[in-house]
Order: sequence, then C-alpha cells, then structure tokens
Amino acid sequence: MDVSIVGPDDWSDWRHLRLRSLTENPEAFASSVIMWTGDRDTEANWRSRLSSPGACFLAYDGAAPVGMVGAQPDDAGVELISMWVAAEGRRQGLGGQLIDAVIDWAGHRALHLRVIDGNMAAMTTYESQGFVLQSGCVDDEGCRTMTRLA
Repeated sequence: MDVSIVGPDDWSDWRHLRLRSLTENPEAFASSVIMWTGDRDTEANWRSRLSSPGACFLAYDGAAPVGMVGAQPDDAGVELISMWVAAEGRRQGLGGQLIDAVIDWAGHRALHLRVIDGNMAAMTTYESQGFVLQSGCVDDEGCRTMTRLA
C-alpha cells in the first residue's frame, strides 16, 4: 500500500472514496452522503476541496484508492479530518500510515480530531498513534475530541 499526498487533479479518486466512506460507514462521520451529492457533486467542488489550505492523502492498493485522510491547519494546530480505510485495507496498519503522513506533514504542530462517540475501532487506532481522548462532553454532532501534542 502506498500513501500519497493528493491535489485537485486527484479529485475523482477522492470523490470515489469519500462517497464510499459515507455510504458504507455513515455512522462513523458527522458528515453525510447528502452533504456531498446532488448539486454539490461537481468536479469544481471536489477540486476546491482538494485545493483548500491543508493536505489530503490517499492510500492506494495498486491503482485502487483504499484509504483517505485530510489535514486542515487551524488556530489549535492541525485538525485531522475525513479519516477512513475501506474494509479491504483494514487490519494492515494502513490507518497508522495515513496518520503518520499527517504527522509528517504537520511538522511540530499539535494535532486534534473529532471522533464519533463509541467508534472504538477509530479511537483505538488514534490512541496507538499517540492521540489522547479529552475529557468533556460529546458535542452536538455526537463527537468527542482527541489530541496529540507536537
């Protein structure tokens, strides 16, 4: 499996995996497939998503995209977003490879993320990469915050 930073020209692979993630595992995301389809499902919108500040990474098994993650800089450091690994890529360390790509890209900035409360598989992966679950309430979208110091 290869992990690569992607840009606007990779919009089709990103679109494919993002819609697949929201369709196959809707319970794992605060976003929904409805937010990314219909009038919003245009090449221009997908290219724009991959042009925004930050970085997006895709993991490939041969030519097939099987994992994704985004990183967006903010006032607190870098937020890790849209993390997902397809069923055929799981249990092979791919989640860790994607997180490592974000860590390398972020440099010495702190990382944080939101994870759906009760998504133990995701929380376990994040904890194995040095993220710590923060105390506090579940937010309005059912998410908890995890952080990783630089």
